[in-house]
Amino acid sequence: MGVRNELTLRERRAGGPVRDSVSELTPPFPQGRRRVVLLVHGYNSTEGAARASYDEFVGDLATLGPGARALLADIGRLYWPGDADLGPVSFLSYPAEIAPARDSAQKLADYLRTLVGPGGTPTELCFVCHSLGNRVLLELLDRLAAAPAPFGHVAVVVLMAAAVPVDMVADGGTLLAGATLAGTSLALYSRDDKVLHWAFPLGETAAGEGFFPTAVGRFGQPPGVWTERQELAGDDHGDYWGDPRAAVGVARLLGVDVPRRVESGWTARRTLPVATEVSSRTIASREVQS
Repeated sequence: MGVRNELTLRERRAGGPVRDSVSELTPPFPQGRRRVVLLVHGYNSTEGAARASYDEFVGDLATLGPGARALLADIGRLYWPGDADLGPVSFLSYPAEIAPARDSAQKLADYLRTLVGPGGTPTELCFVCHSLGNRVLLELLDRLAAAPAPFGHVAVVVLMAAAVPVDMVADGGTLLAGATLAGTSLALYSRDDKVLHWAFPLGETAAGEGFFPTAVGRFGQPPGVWTERQELAGDDHGDYWGDPRAAVGVARLLGVDVPRRVESGWTARRTLPVATEVSSRTIASREVQS
């Protein structure tokens, strides 16, 4: 896959605390780039597991043709301290993971405000996030909405299996400003996600953030917030990074013309159900108060 552009908010040991600043493992990325596409893993994911998931996703992108392969130089991999691994009872540690998600969002916001594109031009910021990584994203965007990055523009966000309560991004929600900051947003969801169906409501209730709330990634709600929604029927919580339909959706949002024959071939080879487009709309421009 070539050189990995990696950023870390972790100590170089599993389970370490959030660093005081972002560590660039392969500098000078992402400074000086016109566009940065940052991948953000969820919790209950060790650094090694996150790296393997990123590899699978990037590998699928690379098979989409030269347009998609040109994106690879823009892709960065973020590692944040969300690696609780308790198997089927991982939701018990969920309340303890929310604070690291918020801390990570603050550290990342501070860092992104330092980015400058080529010749002092703005950097186009794009994010592809999974599970509780979407909480990191929305907390980050909420901070950028309040104090924008001077040389950054949030263009695209893709939320996969978002482990975020719907109420937080609905009208009056605490993260609505962040949820509506990006020019384009795609919510990928699955009704077959057992983690979001059973464990998420328990974890959120234990965290005191609601009473058995519904996750954004369960049905792609609320429909009026995201500019696009797509159901990845059949996907369980851990399937998104390896689902080629997700790679196709991301590539298209980033301007890649994906050949239909490639998409059809993948569906047959991986025996995945055909994606169902639930809604897609163009929304009026929004002003976010800063």
